[in-house]
Amino acid sequence: MSDRRVRRWWLLLLAASLVAAAALLWWLRRPAETVWVVRRGDLTASLEFPGRIVALRTAAARATYDTRVRILAVQPGDRVRAGDIVAVLDDAPLVARQRQAEQQLLQAEAALAQAEASGAALDVRLRAEEQRRTALEAYRQATAQLADRYVLAPADGIVTEVTVAEGAPVGAGTVVARIAESGALGVGATVDEVDARYVAAAGAVRVTVDALPGWEGTGTVVSLGQSASQQAGVVGFPLLVRLDTVDDALRPGMTATVHLDTVARHDVLLVPERAVRTVGDRAFVTVLRDGQREEREVTTGLRSGGMVEVAAGLAEGERVLLPVTP
Repeated sequence: MSDRRVRRWWLLLLAASLVAAAALLWWLRRPAETVWVVRRGDLTASLEFPGRIVALRTAAARATYDTRVRILAVQPGDRVRAGDIVAVLDDAPLVARQRQAEQQLLQAEAALAQAEASGAALDVRLRAEEQRRTALEAYRQATAQLADRYVLAPADGIVTEVTVAEGAPVGAGTVVARIAESGALGVGATVDEVDARYVAAAGAVRVTVDALPGWEGTGTVVSLGQSASQQAGVVGFPLLVRLDTVDDALRPGMTATVHLDTVARHDVLLVPERAVRTVGDRAFVTVLRDGQREEREVTTGLRSGGMVEVAAGLAEGERVLLPVTP
């Protein structure tokens, strides 16, 4: 046999040895099958309800006298603190009132001076003194009321609405702007009629906001409406949640989602979803019984969190095989 042929045989033998070694190594390192013992437990579900941030409490900034708006100092979306200027009103009526009070004060002082200079009777001088005090108090009040030209924010919060325009007439009590008070924000959402029973029994929920990635707050269910409405063929109930944690970046009208973790099934048989194989509308599991494998059809129920409810076909304590994950 030539040297070339001998080398060829040796190379073939080496290649075969490498393949066999690789196969043996794979066999030794292959994932072991996992056995799951069927047991009872609670199947939890996470429900989500889309909604929007809403103001739970609002305050109104109002004009205190009849006049016109000179300057609007805010617009919707602005954050204000109590005492900030919301608008400046035309102060002509206030100035006129002050001047009138000043004129009356001057007249009362002149009358008192004349009574004292002429030696008028005591009762005349006392009446003149009383009129001067009354006129002085009226003047002081009119002067203090000059500050009413400024419409001030009654509370910390976010301006949600400006109801007047610059130059527009306003009367005493007219609302100039509405403010959503800080710390009193919530979420308004609609709950599908199927999920309403879970919300009714819930207390705390989680809230996320699309515009604030990574932010998650907690909330408390304030109310679940008793009267349902129908939108796009879906029947739902209005839900109101009060936020327990408020971020400065939150604004009324932002899109939000209410998350509720609830127990969907109590004390049911559970197996991992990957233990169940579906063929058409039928479900099967592999049961390990006396060291033998048995294919068994089962009836499944709800699925959540990687677990599935087994309504029929398995008993508590039986063992099922979980397929090897690649």
